[in-house]
Amino acid sequence: MYPMYPMYPGVPKSSRKLSLVVLALLTLLPSLAHAYGSSVHRMVNRSATTHLPATFQGFSQWVGDLEDFSTAPDERKCCVPGESIKHYIDIDDYPEFFTGTLPHSYAEMVAQYGQFRVEDNGTVPWAILASYQDLVATFEHQDWELAVVSAADLGHYVADSHNPMHLTMNYNGQLTGQYGIHSRHESEMTSRHLAALEPAPGTVTLITDPLEAAFAWIDEVYPGVDQILAADLVATAAAGGSTSSNTYYDRLWLEVGDETTAWIRDASLTLASLWYSAWVEAGSPPLPGDATDAIPALAESKTRMLANVPNPFNPSTQLRFELAHAGSATLQIVDATGRTVRRFEFGFLDQGLHAVRWDGTDQSGRRVASGVYAVAVLDDRGASATGRVVLVK
Repeated sequence: MYPMYPMYPGVPKSSRKLSLVVLALLTLLPSLAHAYGSSVHRMVNRSATTHLPATFQGFSQWVGDLEDFSTAPDERKCCVPGESIKHYIDIDDYPEFFTGTLPHSYAEMVAQYGQFRVEDNGTVPWAILASYQDLVATFEHQDWELAVVSAADLGHYVADSHNPMHLTMNYNGQLTGQYGIHSRHESEMTSRHLAALEPAPGTVTLITDPLEAAFAWIDEVYPGVDQILAADLVATAAAGGSTSSNTYYDRLWLEVGDETTAWIRDASLTLASLWYSAWVEAGSPPLPGDATDAIPALAESKTRMLANVPNPFNPSTQLRFELAHAGSATLQIVDATGRTVRRFEFGFLDQGLHAVRWDGTDQSGRRVASGVYAVAVLDDRGASATGRVVLVK
């Protein structure tokens, strides 16, 4: 059987062990409609491996399995209670979404709206969090088989939540007389333009709060609902009322192809960032076949972040870190959504303790908002460490 993740964070996970050979049986289950076409899910997981930094590139050795298991969540909708609600969130059923006051924790959502409404509207943000937490645990235990499964599941939910039609009550155009737009856009249109949708390699960022990051990208993707519905109307008119002709799909691609490409690109890069962040949070364990397996000194690197002084701080603080080896280093400051707000590049530093002053501004010199920020140091031998700082105003 495949791993049974808790439906919601906070529910204890029972111990489980499984082999990839058994997991292959998942591919025999029937696929269900109304999800990004299997080709797109496979693409997102596959292309995510092209974004991984050198220190974590070893994870790409399982690219075939990550791709093969990318559709497993869809395939088990038929048989696993509670699975189907993990693929979407009808976020526009919550008025507070539009005022920016929607709570993000599952417990707060249930307290405010009731469990039935929350489940009925879908739970994809918390499915992402649960899969991420499971991935951290599998990395910590160096259980690579289960890590691949958790990473593939995470990829599916990340891709679904980058699809605007998974974020709305009008998920299939049924409320606007456009029934069927869901599969027309995400399956048929994408299948006709797969080559154009392939993401180019990008650069990952550290994501310190996956749940907040998920709600942040949902905010960014949601306007695509109106874009897709408007594109459908234009394409239907151009095709003389047809929603199945080449003319219809050519015009639909013309209207919303660039946006769809961007959503898939962002899903791929976000997924790679989540994989990397989970690995860093787990202590950056050496992957099978890594050179660090044969060099204990690197595996036990003392490159580390130290407590900043003062913390919390306002207006400035000293970011302190230690390098295990002399050489170049990078210090990166990341906000709760995973966005890099400041980056310090050091051409050469001696082994040992170092500090740099941060005045709470971003790369352009603008003051950043108060909150918790992750600080990551990376040395030129690939060792990394993270810490947290709190800016108060």
